[in-house]
Amino acid sequence: MIKLMPLLALLAAQLLALTGCNLAPQYQRPDMELPLTWEAAPSGAAPGAIQARWWERFHDETLNALVDEALAHNRSIAQAMAAVRQAQAALGVARDALLPVPAAEASGVRTRARDARSPTALQHGGTDTNAFSGTLAASWTLDFWGKYWNAAESARASMAATEAARDNVILTIAASTVESWFWLSAYTWQEEIAESVLKNREDSLTLYQNRFDNGQISEYDMLSIRANVETARNALASARIAKNAAETSLAVLLGRSPAQLMEMNGLKAPSALMTSLPTTPALPSDLPSRLLEQRPDIRQAEAHLQAANFDIGVARAQFFPSFSLTGLLGSASLELNELLRGVNMYSSLSGGLSLPLNFWTIKRGVNSAQAARDAAAAAYELAVLNAFKDIRDALVQQREYANSVQALTSQVEYLSRAVEHARTRYDSGFASYLDLLTSENSLFTAQQSLAVAHAQHLVSIAEVCMALGGGWPEEQDRSEQPEHQK
Repeated sequence: MIKLMPLLALLAAQLLALTGCNLAPQYQRPDMELPLTWEAAPSGAAPGAIQARWWERFHDETLNALVDEALAHNRSIAQAMAAVRQAQAALGVARDALLPVPAAEASGVRTRARDARSPTALQHGGTDTNAFSGTLAASWTLDFWGKYWNAAESARASMAATEAARDNVILTIAASTVESWFWLSAYTWQEEIAESVLKNREDSLTLYQNRFDNGQISEYDMLSIRANVETARNALASARIAKNAAETSLAVLLGRSPAQLMEMNGLKAPSALMTSLPTTPALPSDLPSRLLEQRPDIRQAEAHLQAANFDIGVARAQFFPSFSLTGLLGSASLELNELLRGVNMYSSLSGGLSLPLNFWTIKRGVNSAQAARDAAAAAYELAVLNAFKDIRDALVQQREYANSVQALTSQVEYLSRAVEHARTRYDSGFASYLDLLTSENSLFTAQQSLAVAHAQHLVSIAEVCMALGGGWPEEQDRSEQPEHQK
């Protein structure tokens, strides 16, 4: 009896050597045609390497602090972190299925018979009797067909997918914080433009009112001047609405409390940020293939595909019989102090065999697992396609928004001069107020558009960094740059 546990261990080792059949198909990453190189950077560009903390390329200490705050307190990141811990626990549970399951049980019974001549009293040798027992047991389902091993590997891949999803949330929150800061700065700029235009038009209204009272201008001109003032006032209201929305969005990203969100202190973005453009990101030469490991959404999709591949092995194992072993070591005694004596100990070893007969149901389970694998493969291919779409779109936007900023800057300069000429001509009586009004409105619209274009250009740079998966360590970037750029 005492030698039962070593015997069980030897038997388990021998059976474990027999286990190793894996019914899961061999995993193979879907083969996709990737571009060999990227398009060359536009002439005259001054690209900079993408570092892990890519938002620091904008050289804004306030922005850096805001991103750090968001990464530390954002609720979506906290939720993603909790999901990773949950996946880690699930992996532990799946791996535990590969091991014997121990159990311990103890019991004590006191029996009292009313009459010493009763059958119960005669059986136990008295009216008051005790019975104590204790057992240690271990049961083990042998993994001949790799069912539990594949389940554990599926759980491991699922945990990797959850970790990649967490990384994607972190990347998204960082990018959203950066972009919200840029839009807040743009709307602040628009607000300042509208305030300045409104003040100038209100001042002009007083001057033109005096001219109207003296009969120097027509009522039509006066009505147009008043309408022009209200146009600027409406633009100011719109800019403030957009600015408030950007402030509250940023506060939520930062994980601010509801009270802080209502107070909205400390989120004043300077409009001067719009005019300081950073270097544009450079694309490492070997990125097209390395992007598959860099982007967290692609890593997540591939991990889901790997998990689905292992799930096929789990489903196929249901076709085969399952074997189980149960070992028990116990002791029973009428007295508690006699319970651990060797003479009262007993042991048992039992085995079980379970043979499934519902093969049609199992076949449907296999078909379902294979369909899930096919769906996961399609999802992976779609993730890769979307990744390269994101990169292409972000690169085009980065280039064209830079052109837009340049064009609008020139337009504002030309229109400013046109307004000066129109005002001089109107004051001299050589042009109608409609000409001046048209020039002023065109300039106002161009100034507002320039603020938006600056924000779109900065956001497009952030989108390039995000599309590339968030950047790499600085020393890795240097190793990938040409010699003349090091």
